[in-house]
Amino acid sequence: LQVCEERGEVTPYGGLALAASLARRLQLPQLLDAGLDLLKLHLPYHDSDHVLALTYNLYVGGDNIEDLASLQGSEAARRMLGAVRIPDPTTAGDFLRRFAPEDLDALDRVIDEAQKRVWHRRWGRKKQPLALVDVDSHVKHIQGLQKEGADFTYKGGYGYHPLAITLGQTQEVLRLVNRPGNVASCEDAAEHLDRVFPLLNRRFRKVVVRGDSAFYDHKLLKVCEDHGQYFALVAAAYGGFNRLADAVPDASWRPFQTRAERQRQAHGIPKSKRRKRRPNLRRQKALQRKKKDLLLTGQWVTEVEYHVPRLKRTYRLVIRRQRIDETDRQGDLFEVWRYRFAITNLSKRTHSAEDVLDLTYCRCDQENVIEQLQNGVAAMRMPTGDFLANAAWLRCARLAHNLKCWLAQLTLPAETLRWKWKRFRQAFVYVGATVVHHARQVHVRLAVAHRYHALLLHAHQRLQP
Repeated sequence: LQVCEERGEVTPYGGLALAASLARRLQLPQLLDAGLDLLKLHLPYHDSDHVLALTYNLYVGGDNIEDLASLQGSEAARRMLGAVRIPDPTTAGDFLRRFAPEDLDALDRVIDEAQKRVWHRRWGRKKQPLALVDVDSHVKHIQGLQKEGADFTYKGGYGYHPLAITLGQTQEVLRLVNRPGNVASCEDAAEHLDRVFPLLNRRFRKVVVRGDSAFYDHKLLKVCEDHGQYFALVAAAYGGFNRLADAVPDASWRPFQTRAERQRQAHGIPKSKRRKRRPNLRRQKALQRKKKDLLLTGQWVTEVEYHVPRLKRTYRLVIRRQRIDETDRQGDLFEVWRYRFAITNLSKRTHSAEDVLDLTYCRCDQENVIEQLQNGVAAMRMPTGDFLANAAWLRCARLAHNLKCWLAQLTLPAETLRWKWKRFRQAFVYVGATVVHHARQVHVRLAVAHRYHALLLHAHQRLQP
């Protein structure tokens, strides 16, 4: 075997130059140095060097601090990032352990400022009509016995319970907060939404907060009301809600159609031309093996007014009634009636009961975002034993994930916004490149044989001033 490049000018991470170029256009290094004050002496690193090194490590697929060594030992990567040296993994771990709660808030504000600049670059000064903000949590079980802040979760394991606040249209992460494992899902959600609302109110005319029944909390409702915005939350079937639904007259219920059915009717697509469903093999096997089966046979919808005593306000309580037939191989057994509830302060003039249910229940895409945060950028890895250090790691993962979303909005085709991290990296990160320093300039020569070579060049051109 012979060494082809003695100076290490070749790197498999040629697409990292695009993310680094975006960071420079947004002036992320300057924002980080101005917003953070963790290092008293800058010999040789600044705060931005550490944060961006951890971010780029997650961006290229590293899932722990030790993977930072792959960038540290690559001269081509250092040239591409414009760095003389990259922090060692042990130094990066020491930097994470320096974070205090006020430093975490400062890092969130820096990322928010970068978010503003991306939106300004995309939309200018024009306000957008609607922002769908999804709130959810994730239980992360761990195996370590010395993880600070970990506790027993409601699922029976031992670990953390991070909170994720995302923007539904673009999958951007607005907050990613580490919490002990024993806290409730809605714990501190209202406080973090209170900090996110000023960012959203400057750019969007209307903000709708969505969440499951675990986030139906009077504090969250109050924060939305205080900022003059809206919410559409799933409400658990409490006894009081069930009694309200039982008291609704039969004449008030109307048949409920799914959004797909309403769209087909609106476009005038006849039933004969609609796509036929494939046979339900699961139901066939359940009947063959004498298993009980539940079949949804009808849905109705109505709404009533519900008074929240703590807030002294009345909101719309949208109720969906479902009839479910329980059958086995012998035939029908029982007829089950279930209620689904959604509470909102959206006006009846702009949103019907069906629209409210669509908003409330069509938020499953956030589960994909959380899954990609866990497996795509290794945000839930929790690599250190310090609680605040792991919280800082989550902020770096938030920045890495948002870099992908920002590139998809500003330079890449719109369809890449929904790509999983594995596909995105294979297309726009794992690109063979030669990095040459010549005449005081760094030239990145991408492999021409790569499938998305032309798209990468076009994206670089779009980032130029």
